[in-house]
Amino acid sequence: MASSSPFSFRDLVKATGIPVAFFVTAIATWLLLAEMELFERFYEYSRAHEDWDLDELALLIVNLTIALLFSVFFQWRRLKKLTTEREFQRQRAEKNASHDPLTGLLNRRAFSSLLEEIENGHREPDELVVAMVDLDRFKPVNDLHGHAAGDVTLQTVAQRLKNEVNGVGNLARLGGDEFAVVFEGAVDAKSAERAVRRILHAMEEAVDFEGSQIFISSSIGLVMWSTATPYAEAMRRADKALYMAKSEGRGQFAWYDAELDKQSHERAEIEADLREAIQRSEIEPWFQPIIQIESNKLVGFEVLARWTHKTRGNIPPNVFISIAEDSGQIGNLGISILQQACMSAKNWDPSLLISFNVSPYQFHDPKLVDQIKDIVESCNFDARRLTIEVTESSVIHDFEVAREKLNALKKLGVSVALDDFGTGYSSLASLRQLPFDRIKIDRSFVTNIAMEPQNQKIVTGIMALANGLELDVTAEGIESCDDLGYLQSLDCSLGQGFLFEKAVPAEQVGWLLETKWSEWQVDPLREDTEPRKDMRDAG
Repeated sequence: MASSSPFSFRDLVKATGIPVAFFVTAIATWLLLAEMELFERFYEYSRAHEDWDLDELALLIVNLTIALLFSVFFQWRRLKKLTTEREFQRQRAEKNASHDPLTGLLNRRAFSSLLEEIENGHREPDELVVAMVDLDRFKPVNDLHGHAAGDVTLQTVAQRLKNEVNGVGNLARLGGDEFAVVFEGAVDAKSAERAVRRILHAMEEAVDFEGSQIFISSSIGLVMWSTATPYAEAMRRADKALYMAKSEGRGQFAWYDAELDKQSHERAEIEADLREAIQRSEIEPWFQPIIQIESNKLVGFEVLARWTHKTRGNIPPNVFISIAEDSGQIGNLGISILQQACMSAKNWDPSLLISFNVSPYQFHDPKLVDQIKDIVESCNFDARRLTIEVTESSVIHDFEVAREKLNALKKLGVSVALDDFGTGYSSLASLRQLPFDRIKIDRSFVTNIAMEPQNQKIVTGIMALANGLELDVTAEGIESCDDLGYLQSLDCSLGQGFLFEKAVPAEQVGWLLETKWSEWQVDPLREDTEPRKDMRDAG
């Protein structure tokens, strides 16, 4: 029988798990004791003192030594187990620090580090494609099915992204329902678009959850990124492209557009400057005359807002008004303009009226009536000289609330007018249910009316309706003598437009009242004068 290899000392150490240093120490100590013949000396000494029971004492010491060795061994094993567990926890903590615990994808921090490595040249510095993916209609998933369904949906989305991107890009979950992809350098724009289309298609498949099917979609923003551009800017551009994709209808992708981004950036800058401009009353009221159509007699003015920016110059009202509405500043803007207008107009002839348009947002403000009351009282302005104009969109949603507010304004002495009449869907219902004093025919029906048979029929019908309801009518947008003549033939009472005067600042109104309009006559301007388009606003 063939002999097997002898069991080595190293095998003994490996099998028992006892440290090598222990064996080395034990052997060295044994040799030292043998060299000094301590065993023989102890034996002779114990025989000479048999009455001391030294044998038992030696046996006790041996037993204690063995017990101590076992204790050391087991303590070492326990420490080794704790060290292994600590290393496992450390590795798991490192993974959690760089990966999303729900989906297993890179988290925002790790994804930023990846892009930073690419930017710093630690990776291939080719031009790359960065994509931002956001789920559409994800919030209803949590609201209708619960957060467990939301978690399953996110995990499913992550897996679908892996299926489409695996091998050609790196994935991350940035937070919530937002994901990001950086495609490898070999992926060009067309390849990225193909991958993105596959992702969009995959996202439309239903997600199964406890017998129910959850339907979602996604929007994706794409940007070409060169490492010459900071990665943070690349992420911002991808996010901007995502916003563009969502604004175009969701469920699709869009490439970053520098020109649109520039416009968006300018809009953001204007929004930032707008708040300060309102506080400093830099946005001022201008006044366009309202005349009696039959006699060209001046009866009042419509208040329009104008803003001359310190660096941008004149900003059109249709720009800053929409920004004020979107940013929630339209209420403060309207109050500022109205207060300035009342302060200026109180010094004019008390027979001159002013009309002021409030936006739907401002009309729905519960404090509106009290604010107007405070303004007319603080400015010592006769409320009977003020007409508040509201659009149909301000009142159409709740006639009861609108009627209560309009009656409260009329109780102050303020007149109310329905602005842009004819452009809404329920103008007749508005007139029938609400206490308006006047209607204003929208400029789209008035300008060039002599050449538009359809508009002639509409305006003729409006005039017949207003006469039947005993309402005054103001026609805006009169730009030619033909427009004026047609309105005179319909016995329209009031009008305004470039044919008489564009909007002018308060100081110019004061000068005109003392000179050109001293007899309250506003003669039509020469028609060969090229009019500038009047971009009126909501307050």
